[in-house]
Amino acid sequence: MAGGKSRIEFFGTSELLKKIEKAGGNVEKACENALRASVQAPKQEMLQYIQQHHLTGQTEDSFVEEIKNENGKIYCEVGFSIRKGGIAALFLNLGTPKIKPSFFVDDAIDHNIDKIKADSQYDDSN
Repeated sequence: MAGGKSRIEFFGTSELLKKIEKAGGNVEKACENALRASVQAPKQEMLQYIQQHHLTGQTEDSFVEEIKNENGKIYCEVGFSIRKGGIAALFLNLGTPKIKPSFFVDDAIDHNIDKIKADSQYDDSN
């Protein structure tokens, strides 16, 4: 991953998967929904930070939230795509010789870890 993205993974999800399967649900879809819900708080924090440095809006527009499923492992990458114009986010996050690093991408995850955990819980009451 580039310096402008963070990755959120779930570990120890066997209990969660048992609940989903018991409820007759689609495990993959349930995991994707839980991931989407869990990244909302760090996503908002990252976007709020970037808006403080707003010039063209290109960096905000480069935000990505990608759910990936590789080899049975579902995860979400959140951050800023350099290809889509997010190079400024990389410089702000990791710094340059003249810009002190802010590490705002990792901080957004760290500040919201309890919310991420809570939002990632599967609700089988539906």
